[in-house]
Amino acid sequence: MNYVEWNNLYENTEKLLHDVFDALYFQILLDTDGRIVYINQIYADFFGMKKQDIIGMKIEELIPNTKLYEALQTGEAKYDQLFETVDDRKVLYNCLPIKNEYGEILGVATASSLNTALQIENLQERIERLEESNILLNRQLHGFNQAPEIFESIIGISDKIIELKKILSRICNTPTPILLTGESGTGKEVFATAIHNASDRKNGPFIKINCAAIPSTLVESELFGYETGTFSGAIKGGKAGKFEQANHGTILLDEIEELSLDAQSKLLRVLQEFEVERIGSVQPIPLDIHVICCSNQDLYQMVKEKKFREDLLYRINVIELEIPPLRERMEDIPLLCQSLIQRINEKYHLQIKNVSKSALQYLSTYHWPGNVRELGHAIERACIMSDSTTLSKKDFEFLENKLRMYHTKKSFSTSPIIDSYSDPNHLSIKKRDYEKQEIENALKKCAGNKTKAAKELGISRSLLYDKIAKYEIN
Repeated sequence: MNYVEWNNLYENTEKLLHDVFDALYFQILLDTDGRIVYINQIYADFFGMKKQDIIGMKIEELIPNTKLYEALQTGEAKYDQLFETVDDRKVLYNCLPIKNEYGEILGVATASSLNTALQIENLQERIERLEESNILLNRQLHGFNQAPEIFESIIGISDKIIELKKILSRICNTPTPILLTGESGTGKEVFATAIHNASDRKNGPFIKINCAAIPSTLVESELFGYETGTFSGAIKGGKAGKFEQANHGTILLDEIEELSLDAQSKLLRVLQEFEVERIGSVQPIPLDIHVICCSNQDLYQMVKEKKFREDLLYRINVIELEIPPLRERMEDIPLLCQSLIQRINEKYHLQIKNVSKSALQYLSTYHWPGNVRELGHAIERACIMSDSTTLSKKDFEFLENKLRMYHTKKSFSTSPIIDSYSDPNHLSIKKRDYEKQEIENALKKCAGNKTKAAKELGISRSLLYDKIAKYEIN
């Protein structure tokens, strides 16, 4: 049937078609030429046009990327088809060919269970959320396939976090000292805890020490313990130090740069001999411990400034891992937000479910100098102050001043993150140059003998070979 024939039929059965199509939410009817012979009011409103202006149009004028012609050509119904309008909205529809009793195609109709533009918009939003969730879940599954499940406490699907998990899975059961570096708030203690929990020492003690929180006069007694009568106020029977308490387990020395040079000297002896003597005692106590140290300072620069012992640095950094700042793994923000919300709900008995897409985009425009810790504080405040179960962009307006300051500062540099890492004064660059120079000096001093050079540096020969290859030292 051509357009004229369809038009005559429509004029004779207008009321019937109107009632049937609106009742079933049929939306568009095409003739064999692909011209629109009917559209109901709901669909016309969706396109923002009058019905009389649409009828007679070719379908591709209304829907450029339509697949309705396929149904006209093949005569096969198509279900759950998705097309995008010119203003990027998505519509889900069924395509139903109309045939006569002889099987000849008379036209095609589209049908949808959606009868309001609001429902269509809701569907679009749901589809986008599902697509995003699918991407996140796939990447998260990829990350879990690369590392033991025990490292699920380390939240993230970024390449850097996945790579760190793979490294941790290889080193968690070694007794080799580990140095975790990175900016404040990146989660160094979380990584240290994950290492202990994934190791064969997980059933042993895990002693955490914040070196900055111990008064300088008590460092020695806190770390190494003391015997009865060593000094006034000493506990009767003496007291075991932190190292003794951590025996057969793991000890974490956080902010190790805060130890005095005298305390560093005593710590070095403990790490060299793996035994400790209580103050006032001459009886050494053998130790079986895994030592993990954390620092947010440039220890290599501190060595140059004579504020940190060089021999201690090479004793604790046999394996050194730098935890990336949040600004370098922005794709982890959605998962971090969900994890933080869950903890905050349990803490304050709240019912926050998620963070809106617009809010996540807003959070990704900030550089987070306080890293994951700052993000946690922001999420906690938003959860407490929000009057909805979904955190919106409005709930994070308190960040506006920080964002404004950041973007003002950013205007002076097209890429502050890249610029900082190309800066020769940046921490990672300074560490690399210092370590390379020390290795070259040791090799020169030992006339190229790698065994002697490794001994000079206080590291294993295999580690020296790795570093020679890493720094391309001839």
